[in-house]
Amino acid sequence: MQKVRPTFSAAATKALSPRRVLTCLFACAFMSCATLAQALSASNSTGHSAKNSAQGGGPETKTTSPATGKDPAIQWYATLERGLAEAKRTNKPILFVTGAPHCSGVSGMWCPGKKKIDDGWLTHNDIIEVAQKFVCIRLTSYESQSEAAFIENLRGNPVNTAFAILTPQGEPALKVQGLGRGPSELFSDTADMVKQMNEVAAKYVATDVAQTPMLPVTLSAKLGLAVASADLQPLVLVVASDAAARAALEAKVAKLAWSKDFEGFFTYANAANTKALVLTSATNNGAANTSSGNAANTSVITKDSVLIIEPDIFGAAGKIVAQISASEVDTQLPSAMKSARTNHVRMEKSREQLKRMALAQGIYFETGIPVSGKREAEDRAKYKQQLDARKKAL
Repeated sequence: MQKVRPTFSAAATKALSPRRVLTCLFACAFMSCATLAQALSASNSTGHSAKNSAQGGGPETKTTSPATGKDPAIQWYATLERGLAEAKRTNKPILFVTGAPHCSGVSGMWCPGKKKIDDGWLTHNDIIEVAQKFVCIRLTSYESQSEAAFIENLRGNPVNTAFAILTPQGEPALKVQGLGRGPSELFSDTADMVKQMNEVAAKYVATDVAQTPMLPVTLSAKLGLAVASADLQPLVLVVASDAAARAALEAKVAKLAWSKDFEGFFTYANAANTKALVLTSATNNGAANTSSGNAANTSVITKDSVLIIEPDIFGAAGKIVAQISASEVDTQLPSAMKSARTNHVRMEKSREQLKRMALAQGIYFETGIPVSGKREAEDRAKYKQQLDARKKAL
């Protein structure tokens, strides 16, 4: 946490005696972290106008959340392929964001630029409401060469964080003043954002909206865990070795994902099996509940099923809280997801905390493609050196 240096106006300083000035300085310098955190939390919840929040964003170093995930949120498409397909199918414009669910090699929290966009703009209820008129695409940076090429073509630079309002065909719908790294380059405040988004949406007549959209899966199950951890959400993982069987399961899960009860409260992924994941089973007796009994105490699931997973603080591993067999998804998954949403406790974590813990535990997040941001690449290299040095010292 940065040190807080008290500032005084000339009039205020003149009115204080030297002893009182010293007393104030002493008190401010030694204010407890808990007091500062409470002050920041109260300020974020009650003291900022929408415009001020939009300009400065939320605190970059801290994720503050309700005890449980009950607030409304945007349900994002996590791949360009599915997001663009849905926009073209429905003729809806696109709300487009990119970001990395890691920073300097440590996963579990969105990069600072992405968090500014979220806290300052995308958590406002009026923005969430108008986003219903759009297909919302949020890509994970540094994970796909084709997605990186799309961003570079759109923005002219393959930056970590990007923001845009696009047409259903994926072309810019609004002119950006700057590098296209955030809403402040398009809008003066959240009210202006709502106004202009409504104007863009009015230009298009949505079609085929009665059909259930595709499941908004991440690029991989491993990445899904990292995104879920950064979003403070459970992960719903569709597992089936056969592609056709997996698609059929996804269609069933999609009906729930886009329903009023669950839209915006879960992260989704698919996989042939869970060999690439580090998972544990846990209930009252140490094994995950399923509709057919207890899951095997193994980290590898190969049976066609839907898993609900609580990610760890980094999204490097997860705990299976429910496993529903393919044959019982229709009858058992709705109640399992309701239970997971009700019982899910959103973590409060800071970037510095994550970095200290990651260094102690040997956590390092490998990206799918090389990191293009110069500062991010330098920070990752520095952290990797620290990690390697610590491993040698042990």
